[in-house]
Amino acid sequence: MKHITALLLSCLMTTASFADNDWSDNLQVHGFASQAFVYTTDNNFYGDSDHGSVAFTELGLNASFQLSPSLRLAGQVLSRHAGEFDHGSPRIDYALIDATLISSSKGRAGVYLGRIKNPIGLYNDTRDVAHTRQGIFNAQTVYFDKVRELIMSSDGMQFYSEYLFSNGALLIQAGMGYPLPDKNVEHTYMGKDWAGNISGDELGLFGRVMYEHDGGRWIYAITGSQTTLDFNHGAADATPFGLSSGEIEIDYTILSAQYNGEKWQFTTEVALQHTSYNDISIAFDNAGFDSTAYYGQLDYKFTPQWQAFIRYEEIHLHDDWNGKKTAEKSIANSQFLADNYGIQQTPTPAHANYAKIWTVGGYWDIKNNFRIRTEYQLVEGTLTLSPRENNIPLSDKYWNLFAISLSYRF
Repeated sequence: MKHITALLLSCLMTTASFADNDWSDNLQVHGFASQAFVYTTDNNFYGDSDHGSVAFTELGLNASFQLSPSLRLAGQVLSRHAGEFDHGSPRIDYALIDATLISSSKGRAGVYLGRIKNPIGLYNDTRDVAHTRQGIFNAQTVYFDKVRELIMSSDGMQFYSEYLFSNGALLIQAGMGYPLPDKNVEHTYMGKDWAGNISGDELGLFGRVMYEHDGGRWIYAITGSQTTLDFNHGAADATPFGLSSGEIEIDYTILSAQYNGEKWQFTTEVALQHTSYNDISIAFDNAGFDSTAYYGQLDYKFTPQWQAFIRYEEIHLHDDWNGKKTAEKSIANSQFLADNYGIQQTPTPAHANYAKIWTVGGYWDIKNNFRIRTEYQLVEGTLTLSPRENNIPLSDKYWNLFAISLSYRF
């Protein structure tokens, strides 16, 4: 740690001479805005989409300032209205110091300090900007919008390095930080909004190793993250089976591969998640789960302005591809609570334990800064839906989604 501090101080000492240049040459400011319309035949996704919803609006402003050749400041303020997930209050999406510690013709290495985008999969770093997503929505089986804040950023320190080879590059990013859970995380992992709260008081671990071959024609990556969330129960959280403060442990691993041709791009990612509950209550401590998810997406660029894609994605719990075994366990658990504690709990149906999604879509760049996107999804299962917007036990097994968006960036 002393060596890192010394290097950071060295970087700061070069700032004065670098700042003699016109400061505006070192400042970059960008922004974006996006508005979408979402309609679903059943269930709700981003608002009351069963009747058509325009409750998906994103506004962002980011800036970076090069203090010296080795030191950069960067940050972004985001306002996001996303159905019941988010109501548009401005917040800091990321804010960091980027210190380059080593730089040579063979690569570079440095450290990020502050609120940092977590290196998860191929798209988490860029999912905040509509222009850089896979579609209007990223693959929901891997990039869960219902727990976006937990995945997106963390407060801490991450090291990065880039090694250049004759026909490729190896990129490594790893570190630790405090996760940033919100009420959406509580709804997803605990079923509802309890009087208590979930907080990220323990350091999480994040890391990604990525190899880009032949100028990025082939990309391979492995991601790992480990986070522990603290549940602090409130006085109103008393239940017949007892509810106390405890922990939720989440381990997440993603394997990624991508091919980039002149007109074709193929992307596939596999995600493995293990979640366990400790000391919260007998109802939760027995509710830990494993999930497996994957998707494959094929993009084709007709012209520089027109592009289309087709994607298939799937997620399921406990290696239970049709959800029946998991539903049987839910029925048994509901019966246990009723017999021993007098609690009437509706068991989840089989289709709530998986999701299978076919998506077709594309975009048209009206101008360099304006993009229209549209997509249509055929969905079986509701595991990607949030209990904050849906009564999951009463959700519909088969449902379709149509969305169209207009986005602008500068």
